[in-house]
Amino acid sequence: MIDYIIRLIRQCFPLQVKWVSWDGNILTLSGKDWSFSTISAWRVLGDASSIEYACWDEAVEKRIKEFEGEKIIGVDKQGAIVTVDPVFKLSTGKQLEIFSSDTFEPWVLKLPDGQVFAGALEMGEPTISLVKSAA
Repeated sequence: MIDYIIRLIRQCFPLQVKWVSWDGNILTLSGKDWSFSTISAWRVLGDASSIEYACWDEAVEKRIKEFEGEKIIGVDKQGAIVTVDPVFKLSTGKQLEIFSSDTFEPWVLKLPDGQVFAGALEMGEPTISLVKSAA
């Protein structure tokens, strides 16, 4: 299912990031008619795939704001074993990796066409559910 969602997301590129929020529990990125929210751990990689910062670093709620105004221009699955999480590639060359840390809806993605997807782990296996289909 993650491959299917990746194909759908790629059809929407570029996704302009207009708003970003991290309150210590929930990371939200959103733009015109799309949004992504997660309660999972995450980190930001730089150009050379070096870790720039992660969700529990000091002052990270200010640093993640650098995504505002940028574009998501790529997406892939994060990890080789548990393939339920996305990694988003930004126009700056940075990447946002998500790591499911909860088994119940660790992330939710709403696409511009109205479809809503939720990632999850059921019985230790990655699953992604279509929560709402396009109208």
